[in-house]
Amino acid sequence: MPFPNLEGKHGGRPYVTARRLLDYHQSRGHSSAAAPRAVVLTWQSRLEQRVRERREHEELHGPVIGSSALLRLTPGLGLARLPIGAPAAAIAVEELAARGTELLIAVGTAGAIDERLAAGDLVVCSAALRDEGTSYHYAPPEPFAVPDPDLTARLRAALPGAVHGPSWTTDAPYRETAEEVAKYRAEGIATVEMEASCLFTVASALGVPAAAAFAVSDVLHGEQWAPHFGSADVLRGLWTLFEAAEGLLSG
Repeated sequence: MPFPNLEGKHGGRPYVTARRLLDYHQSRGHSSAAAPRAVVLTWQSRLEQRVRERREHEELHGPVIGSSALLRLTPGLGLARLPIGAPAAAIAVEELAARGTELLIAVGTAGAIDERLAAGDLVVCSAALRDEGTSYHYAPPEPFAVPDPDLTARLRAALPGAVHGPSWTTDAPYRETAEEVAKYRAEGIATVEMEASCLFTVASALGVPAAAAFAVSDVLHGEQWAPHFGSADVLRGLWTLFEAAEGLLSG
């Protein structure tokens, strides 16, 4: 069976769009503020909390937003914390774009596949292996989704100590098998996470430049999986990534 079931569906006409849904809610008297022109996306509540503590912000509300929180930090810059997974990322990107967002940088965590990476290390994503399902509803089958090259080059320049490499995006975190990890390590894949290939594909389909960078939160090499999610090094790495994205998108 092909996936999606209807071959070529990425070129079809959607019945429901984020813009139409937003217009529907507004017609019923539910207003929503425009989203910031540039938004940093994250999935980490610890990073969101630190931003709340260290930056002046305004909470943005609205009837339609596929995020757990949307903060306006400056007139042109925001932070959105999303639920994990590719479908939620697609919904958020659609809705942010419908509300006026024109630039996106994702700041998240990822597992280390490359044996040179340790907890807290930083990685700027060069491409994402499409092993999730959502992106195939937006673009023809290709092995990799790629971020915006200019935005990624600027992010790399802002993070000179970060590794630059591809990631594996999967929908099934409890099915990251040893065989897959070994195969992708041999092919030069640096990290594994759950959103990047969908983010790049949906953003590209909407004409919104997007890039992504990760702090390593767990290690998938050696004898056993080694989690470091609560490590101070991981939070420090996330904050470094946020400050780089903030400076880049505010400039």
